[in-house]
Amino acid sequence: MPPDRGRASKACAACRKQKTRCYETTPGEFWCDIQQNLSYTDPQGRACLRCDRLGQECSLSVDSPYSRPPTLEVNGTSDGNGITEYRLERLENLVYELAKRLEYVESEVNQEEGKIIAKNHPPLDVTALLNPEAGTSEQASAPLFVLRDATAQSGIRRTDRTGTNGPSQGLSDDVILKGLISEQEATSLLVLFHENYGRWVSFDAAAPITRLLEDVRKSPLLLTACCLIAVRHVSQELASRLAPKLFQDAKLLLSRAMLSVPQPLEFFQASLVLSLWSTTIGQLPLGIDSWLLSGFALQHSIASGLFPFARGIRSTTLKQQELDRLCIWNHLCLVHLHYCVGTRRKTVLDEEDIHRCRLVLESNNATNFESRMVAEVFLYWVIYRNCSMSTDLPKTQESLHRWKEEWGWLLDQPRSQFVQMGYYFAQLMAYDQSLKTGSSAVRESLLSEMVRLSTAIINLAMSTTDERTRHLTDHIYHMISFAAVTLCRLLNIYEEQLSLSHDLHRLDEIVLSLVSWLHAIGLPCHVAYTMGDVVAAFHKKLRPNTGPSPNTSYTGVDPAIQDDFAQLFPEFYGTASFDLIHGSMLPDFQPLV
Repeated sequence: MPPDRGRASKACAACRKQKTRCYETTPGEFWCDIQQNLSYTDPQGRACLRCDRLGQECSLSVDSPYSRPPTLEVNGTSDGNGITEYRLERLENLVYELAKRLEYVESEVNQEEGKIIAKNHPPLDVTALLNPEAGTSEQASAPLFVLRDATAQSGIRRTDRTGTNGPSQGLSDDVILKGLISEQEATSLLVLFHENYGRWVSFDAAAPITRLLEDVRKSPLLLTACCLIAVRHVSQELASRLAPKLFQDAKLLLSRAMLSVPQPLEFFQASLVLSLWSTTIGQLPLGIDSWLLSGFALQHSIASGLFPFARGIRSTTLKQQELDRLCIWNHLCLVHLHYCVGTRRKTVLDEEDIHRCRLVLESNNATNFESRMVAEVFLYWVIYRNCSMSTDLPKTQESLHRWKEEWGWLLDQPRSQFVQMGYYFAQLMAYDQSLKTGSSAVRESLLSEMVRLSTAIINLAMSTTDERTRHLTDHIYHMISFAAVTLCRLLNIYEEQLSLSHDLHRLDEIVLSLVSWLHAIGLPCHVAYTMGDVVAAFHKKLRPNTGPSPNTSYTGVDPAIQDDFAQLFPEFYGTASFDLIHGSMLPDFQPLV
């Protein structure tokens, strides 16, 4: 029996149901009425000890003459502000009691394990708990943040958490001060990132590197993300030494950044970098879940106040800083749609968000790059709406035709191959869905088109190689690899039918040439090399009797590598219906007859 407490004269309903003893609480303890969401002190109709500890309703309190919360009056009249103040006061008491109980539980656990831990943390400051931002806000923090801070001040920490990542941390925990890389290494990596990727995150192209480094170091997460991408282009030795440490640091910083609202602009830049090159940094598709991360970032953007773009506003009236933010918003939308399509998951965007992306085109400073980004946003919106589940092929073709009528002018502009590739990819996705569900006559008519589109994507990629190819986003390599994998699947399932109208040896050679091309783009840690291994493994397993061309890196590729990638990226690699347990890689394409 707990000290100084007696059994209740009548057990409450909850204790009777659980067949446990029912103890009274001491006078002055409070109870929370869940229905009224209002805490109050009830000196007579008190909940029992068990119900009080569990925070649930107790029939002893409900049956009392004081079972409903009292009507609060301020200066003789009912006042909503008075009720709010009363509830806040009770919330402070609740937090204080919770913190004491957490400390008590911790001490009990330590005693049971034979540990003696000196508790040097300061006494609880209830005001600080309710307002962890040092009194900068008039309103109390959300309850979950209150409990989080109460837990932290009670001395409970995750073993792998060594610092904080709030927006005001400044330089306190970046990778330079942690000793992961030197300032000289960080500078050289940032130079490489700025030159090849800076426009994605709206870095000032004319900014000196010293000032850029100073600005980027304000966000440890952004600095880590930039270095993590750039290190894959320096040397294999440096990448092997630094990339795993940087990757772990990025995941740790990112997990903590998710708990801080609102976030600064640097958080959205870092989220964009990590989403666009998630395969590069993790060496696996969805090493970081780009769909999840980009979705979180878009949700955070609502609370940040950094992207207040509404329909009807004219971008010609926006300042350069606002245009830069609009570009970041567009890129977040694009990468989110990339992975909504690639993983067949729901988007957090709606029609109004998509049309908001057009604002940048009204600016006099709109570039070819930004125009292509907006065109891709609308293209992937078409794919998302028409190819996510079942596909109405005529309707999808009509939507794609309307898109091409509006954005076809970009096909005559520099670096139009990526817009053209995306258009082929959209058609291939639509035909791929139709091939699984259509009639035999429809399937036969789709085969040649799918072969044409797959080879067109591969040939377009290889024929437009330049010095910037190694710095493309991961999605481009996913798209190219999807075309090659689709071609392998078609050759495996419809070999007899395709042999009547196509040179199968030539099609196999295209796949093997792509493997060589992917392996030649960058270091072994580059995403292209990784995807080359994936394509080679698919082809080797589905077409084992087709020998590799002499100039490929086909030999020695482990066919099992495709299983790892396919399970992480099921929709891109068509493995939703594969029987991986029995080694069968055949999707549910229907036979022609």
